[in-house]
Amino acid sequence: MHSFLRIMYTAGAALCLAGTAAAADTTLRVGYLRTQGYIADFPLAQVSVPGVKLELIPLETGNDVLEALNANAIDVGETGEVQPIFAQSGKRPVRVIAATAPQTAATAILVAKDSPIQSVADLKGRKVSFTQGTNTHWLLLQTLATAGLKQSDITPVLLGSADAGTALNSGKLDAAIVTAPTIQILQSKGARVLVDGKGLVNSSLYYLANTPTIAGPKRAALEGFVRALDQHLTWIQNHLDERAAYLSPKYGIPVPLVRAASGVMVDRLVPVGDGALAAYTQRIADAFAEQKLIPGRVDARQEFDGAFDGVLRQGGQ
Repeated sequence: MHSFLRIMYTAGAALCLAGTAAAADTTLRVGYLRTQGYIADFPLAQVSVPGVKLELIPLETGNDVLEALNANAIDVGETGEVQPIFAQSGKRPVRVIAATAPQTAATAILVAKDSPIQSVADLKGRKVSFTQGTNTHWLLLQTLATAGLKQSDITPVLLGSADAGTALNSGKLDAAIVTAPTIQILQSKGARVLVDGKGLVNSSLYYLANTPTIAGPKRAALEGFVRALDQHLTWIQNHLDERAAYLSPKYGIPVPLVRAASGVMVDRLVPVGDGALAAYTQRIADAFAEQKLIPGRVDARQEFDGAFDGVLRQGGQ
């Protein structure tokens, strides 16, 4: 069974939230990142969309979300900023309909507290872990370039966040590239941030839907979801302590670490149809094509659908 299906069929995995303004006559299946992102706390905030029943489906990774979209198991999904590139490369009818403002500190390179590595240049010849074809890989490429280095100048170690943390703590790795809340978990165990994504990567979260869904009878439900999500980002900033207490048992990490990880979060969505995110994503796509992670160049402008930009608040107000 595919990984996203294993999660979906776990008892109690899906949670339904009914719109309060009218009887829910449309069900919108929302795949979200279980241990990060902006949707896991919808029940706490009592997020609702009039006339819509939100069916929340927890998934582990952005790749799981993309797989669920491809299988038509969800209507909209929360992912990192690289998944649309692979969807487009695979000629999938997937579009970005919403995105958070940049979360530049949400991805970082960590080293042991007493490591001799003090600069990016010191990574040359070192064992550095990342997950290929993800935002951690993108940060690696961007960071190395600031010191005139390439991926071939380091020893790549392909590990997920949990394994990377264990290897870093045991001295088997020189550096690990991870995302929040793993950043905060490793810091609590003595690791230090060598560099984060500020000025290098956005680490935004994207919200994806298939084009038949965007153009179909659930279009109004998608619009309502984008509006509610945009408003919810501000709610989060006003309820950080309450949110941390709610999510701690769900994430399986202490409340203070959930609270610390919330420091990377932003208070608004940004337009996706004005070309800015397309230009940024094109840089990622070109880098991944050079790394042979996708078979050839794609036009990232085709990944974005700005049809719902008009429902966004301005400046997070």
